[in-house]
Amino acid sequence: MNPEKWKLIREKSEHHKRWLVSTYLNRPFSNVITYFLIDRNVTPNQISVFTSFFSFFIFISYVLGNFVLGGILTQIVSIIDGVDGEIARVKNLCSNLGEVIDSVSDRLTEILICIGVGFGASTVKGARSAWLFSMIGIIGFLMDTYIAELVKSRTGRSLHEAIEKLEEKLRFSPSDRGLKLLIICILSVLGFPEWGVLFAGLISIFYAVTKFSLWLMNFEGR
Repeated sequence: MNPEKWKLIREKSEHHKRWLVSTYLNRPFSNVITYFLIDRNVTPNQISVFTSFFSFFIFISYVLGNFVLGGILTQIVSIIDGVDGEIARVKNLCSNLGEVIDSVSDRLTEILICIGVGFGASTVKGARSAWLFSMIGIIGFLMDTYIAELVKSRTGRSLHEAIEKLEEKLRFSPSDRGLKLLIICILSVLGFPEWGVLFAGLISIFYAVTKFSLWLMNFEGR
């Protein structure tokens, strides 16, 4: 392994100290993947598109009732999700288009996971609440992103500013996407994928409402 190349990848990687799962669990694995792809003719957008296609395997796994495989693939896609950004920063290929494609890919993955869990848990397990839980999961994932992007586009300021002090006290960020996907992974492996998407959705909804409420109190009219 080339020490200089590895050091560059580590330096260019995003390290959000309060994103515990994404930074300390997923990032080391995504760095290894990036290391072996960095010298190849692979673009960040290609990685994002690959992630989208990979998500369909997760969807099929859940629909067929293979919750263990679905959970494992969910964690794998969570790790791969960081590769496109790492390649973009190391190769200086960051672009607005790339950010849009990456965001669309992330939302597609989350929706496919939730819908797949709804199908699988309701048909294979006969869980009556599966579809309700899945809808809460979808609402949470979309709501968190939509409010943040809406505030940023209309005001030019990050919604995250409103909750930084709270995160400092918590010492972790509930917005950590890696954390929510890990919850789904663990509960899927245990045989309860519907509860995984429910908890992920509730965390997203609670966090989005909290951020927006604090933003209204502190940034209204600015």
